[in-house]
Amino acid sequence: VRALRSPDDLGLSSKQVVTFMCGGVAARLTDAGFLEAVRALRSPDDLGLSSEQVVTFMCDGVAARLTDAGFLEAVRALRSPDDLGLSSEQVVTFMCGGVAARLTEHCARLTTLA
Repeated sequence: VRALRSPDDLGLSSKQVVTFMCGGVAARLTDAGFLEAVRALRSPDDLGLSSEQVVTFMCDGVAARLTDAGFLEAVRALRSPDDLGLSSEQVVTFMCGGVAARLTEHCARLTTLA
C-alpha cells in the first residue's frame, strides 16, 4: 500500500487510495504484475495517466483484467495515434461502463476486419 501513496511511485492522496481500493483492486494488490501494470498506466513513457485518472480508470472490472495478456496492449492501441488516438481523459471515460470485459476481444475483431 506504501507504493500507492509514495510520491516516488504512484503518488495517490489518502482520498484517492480509498477510492482506488474499490472494484476488486484490494484483492489484486499482491498479484504478480498488478502494481507494475498500474505503474505503466502512470508512466509518462507509457500511458501517462494522472493519479486522478488512474483512480477513475480502475472502475468496472479493470482490476480483474489489468494483468491479462493483451489488455494493456489494447489500452495502448486506444491511445496510439496510429490506431484510435484517444486522449488520456477519453481513455479513462471510455473504460468505465464495462468496456474492460470486452476490450481485447473487440480489438482482435477490428484487426481481423482491417
